[in-house]
Amino acid sequence: MLLNAVTSCVSYKQLVNYQENFPAKTQMDVVNKPDIRIQPNDVLGIKVFSYETELAAPFNLNSDQLNSNLISIEAIQLNGYLVNQKGEIDFPVLGTLKWQGLSISEAKESLLTKLKQHFKDPVVNLRLLNFRVTVSGEVRKPGAFNILNERISLLDALALAGDLTDYADRGDVLLVRENGGIQSLNKINLQSANFFQSEHYYLKQNDLIYVKPIKAKAGAVQDQTSKTVPIVTAVATIAAVLIALFSVK
Repeated sequence: MLLNAVTSCVSYKQLVNYQENFPAKTQMDVVNKPDIRIQPNDVLGIKVFSYETELAAPFNLNSDQLNSNLISIEAIQLNGYLVNQKGEIDFPVLGTLKWQGLSISEAKESLLTKLKQHFKDPVVNLRLLNFRVTVSGEVRKPGAFNILNERISLLDALALAGDLTDYADRGDVLLVRENGGIQSLNKINLQSANFFQSEHYYLKQNDLIYVKPIKAKAGAVQDQTSKTVPIVTAVATIAAVLIALFSVK
């Protein structure tokens, strides 16, 4: 019954992505590479290594060694460096480092340059720990997802959320993005192949995706309600009749 309601309310065209402006070429250059920049409230995981362990030790935060199979993302973030509102972190020995606006690779190179003044051949592992995206609306499993790398597309995020439902408006997906204290609202049309070349194809930390429902969903909800109300009424009527019959002496 539900399948019939879906197919009668939603057209095939509304269910298909990338049906408009599809390029003749099957291969295209990537022009929208992700450009993740460090900003206030980011949490950075930084570990300094050296072939002589004692040389690197002063440049690392002291933290309890937990079983990697049990440690949570929250525990990892607690042992990270919080970027303050000035775009700075406080780093052992080196003091204040202003990294706002730098990419992860640029921050790593900057740190390596400073460390080489203290010992030879340092190795730095630097990662963004708060890369999280939130997906809500007409998806099968809405939620907030922690990302383990710095390259995730909007399509990857939708896949993490169980993909779009049959009632998703593929032509009007909202992407909320905050950058430098400024929030932007961006409309995305998944039915156009131009999306693959869009600046919004790859996501940034703390992006929020909202998938609107199409108008057909309102009709389907009303249809289900109209089918349910008579059933409930009939059950109530039968119950009343039975009560009346058994109450007669």
